[in-house]
Amino acid sequence: MAIDPVCGMTVEPETAAAHVANEGTTYFFCSRHCHDSFVAAPSRYTGAQEAAPPASTAGEAGVIYTCP
Repeated sequence: MAIDPVCGMTVEPETAAAHVANEGTTYFFCSRHCHDSFVAAPSRYTGAQEAAPPASTAGEAGVIYTCP
C-alpha cells in the first residue's frame, strides 16, 4: 500500500494511475490529476523546502544579519 502524497488516498502500487520517482523515492498516484499536481510542485507535497534567496540588507541602517 502507498499513500498518494497529493490527496492522501491509499493506492495499490500495482494498479496506480501513475507514479513518479523524485529524489530517490517513488510516489504513486490515484489519478493523473494528482500526478500532474505533484510534478508541477513536488516540494509542496514532500515537505522539502526550496532555498529562498537571501534578503538584501544593503542600505538598511541598524540591520544585523544572523545566520539561521
